[in-house]
Amino acid sequence: MREKQARGELGSSGLGIDLEEAYLKMAGALARAVELRESYAQGHSERVALLCTEIAEELGCPKDVTKGIQVAATLHDIGKIVIPDYILLKPGPLTPAEFNEIKRHPTAAVQILRNLDHFDHTIILIESHHEWYNGEGYPNKLKGEEIPLGARIIAVADAYDAMTSPRPYRQRLTNEESAQALRDGAGTQWDPDVVEAFLRVAERESRILQTLLVET
Repeated sequence: MREKQARGELGSSGLGIDLEEAYLKMAGALARAVELRESYAQGHSERVALLCTEIAEELGCPKDVTKGIQVAATLHDIGKIVIPDYILLKPGPLTPAEFNEIKRHPTAAVQILRNLDHFDHTIILIESHHEWYNGEGYPNKLKGEEIPLGARIIAVADAYDAMTSPRPYRQRLTNEESAQALRDGAGTQWDPDVVEAFLRVAERESRILQTLLVET
């Protein structure tokens, strides 16, 4: 079911490997340009893309689908380029009006990317990565499997990296605290199956790290 849905939403890129790599590098350059505005966000898109790749593989997504999710994850915050600095860099809580400005960034990303070749399959994932599994997200109030699988994967990876990274207005959460927050939000904010896939990946990598530490 998920594999069929994933194929339907992305399909094969039809690009040669060299050209695909060129577009991945272009996506990375665009993401880094946006992150230069936020010192605390540098590396965020790259980390999210890596997490998304691992989650997609854990869920059994085909390679071409995983690649599309990786590109979308790299570009997921590109719409923040339209957000004014006084909001984006604010060191405290946002007002409702300011948060409404932040909520513009998924649709702004669509406007930025829609006329660029070879990003057409990634646009819907970027637009939908702040939708909630229970329908309370934005911008389109999509619910459950109305949200493309790639967007549900990005949502989990994005949230985890944000929680485990410091912000001007809060300390970073520990890996364990962040994992618990994902468990608590499974079924409301996040797809429970995607959360479980992420937790399996995290547990496996934690065991590998512990083994390496013991061996050294």
